[in-house]
Amino acid sequence: MPRRRISARRQWSACTGALVLAAAAAAGCTSPLPDLTDPANRAEGSQTIVWVSSPTLRNASDDARQVLVDAFEQAYPSIKVNLQPGPDNTDRLHEKLSGELSGGSATPDVYSGDVTWPAEFGHDGLALPLNDYFPASFWSQFAPPGTALADNTLIQAMSYRGNVYAVPYFVDYGFLFYRKDLLAQAHLPAPSTWEQLLADARALKNRGLPYQFAWQGDAYEGLTCDWTELLADAYGGQSAAQFATSAGQATAARLASPQALKALDFLRTLIGDGLSPAGVNGFEEPQGDSAFDSGQAAFLRSWDSSWANAVSATSAVADLDKVGVMPLPTFQGQRGPGSSVVGGWNLFVNPHSRNLTADLTFVRWMAGPQAQRILATQFSEIPSNYAVRTSSDVTANTPIMAAAARISPVSRPSSTPDYGELSKKIYSGIHEALPAGPGLPAADPCTTLLKAARAIDPAVHSTLPCDVTGGG
Repeated sequence: MPRRRISARRQWSACTGALVLAAAAAAGCTSPLPDLTDPANRAEGSQTIVWVSSPTLRNASDDARQVLVDAFEQAYPSIKVNLQPGPDNTDRLHEKLSGELSGGSATPDVYSGDVTWPAEFGHDGLALPLNDYFPASFWSQFAPPGTALADNTLIQAMSYRGNVYAVPYFVDYGFLFYRKDLLAQAHLPAPSTWEQLLADARALKNRGLPYQFAWQGDAYEGLTCDWTELLADAYGGQSAAQFATSAGQATAARLASPQALKALDFLRTLIGDGLSPAGVNGFEEPQGDSAFDSGQAAFLRSWDSSWANAVSATSAVADLDKVGVMPLPTFQGQRGPGSSVVGGWNLFVNPHSRNLTADLTFVRWMAGPQAQRILATQFSEIPSNYAVRTSSDVTANTPIMAAAARISPVSRPSSTPDYGELSKKIYSGIHEALPAGPGLPAADPCTTLLKAARAIDPAVHSTLPCDVTGGG
């Protein structure tokens, strides 16, 4: 349905919302709301807010959302949270929320949404710009101490044109899963570079052991994620946050570069040398998990959710002595670990809500140590809060948590309301250059990259070694 543009800004803030956080802090801007961390300033009177959240949390005997609500209401007894389950499909949730909020509905007050939504929802006036209300110190908790705002990957992923439209709730990352037992048999270390992964796979193959590397090669969003990680590695030396903050022209320029050709040649080598399963250019997450869990592949690039699958009773490799997990490798000569794309879910505030103070109290608590520790220790979700994510009791909880503490995150180029179309141009172009298997045809990688770059920005300046005048 067509969306009606609504204003995401109301006269609540004493500071201009167009300022970025750093500028606002320097200007001495403060929130017009009371300090929500001070119990003396908690919302007065009884208030009820509506939180719409899909059942996206895993591995729980209880509903994690209700556990969090119960803990919040105990801490803030004057605020009640009416949990309303959203659709369990992200696209249907998106459709439901955008339709209701575009119509000016005052509920839900708070809603959970995907990491790629902030630019679109901010642009369309469907989310409140939260940097008007939370100081710079609030946002700093999502990155290592001393991290500049421009390098705060999670917050950059929540931002659009200088405003922050969501609070990170819990995160997902890309990881490398590997067979510890197979590498031990071949006296090989776990690969810290992509070149070493190729060498390890060949060595395992020569020994007659499972050796292949499974990843997401189908023409869909998963390929954009895999590609973003490799391209960021090929560009090495740039801030991961700065690498992906710009969409459009910057994305096109990076596609039309020798670094992109290096990343694409790596994927083509995996397929052409038989080091990835036949048909990997049709793999999504389930196919990758299946190849690894059945014992056919020694390596897997996937999300943290794949850990539970790999060590489940139905997996052929369900043994902690067999399965390892680590941050992704990088290219040789670059500082490791490699880049891992940020996924996960976030909390948005409805700009039409009539319960603003209660909304912000809830959102702030959800990002704080109590809620984040519940997510990590009871439900095995990776906390967005950096101090919780790297605390010794959390990192000792599972191998995934230990690996997550060492991740080098990178965001997709989603700082555009047209990210869905941009991602399609990326993954369609990359997929066109991937053969289905060894010896099978595929489009020329150089001209394919140029074609994809021009689909994004027809005026792109190419530094590729192929013909830049013939139209690709």
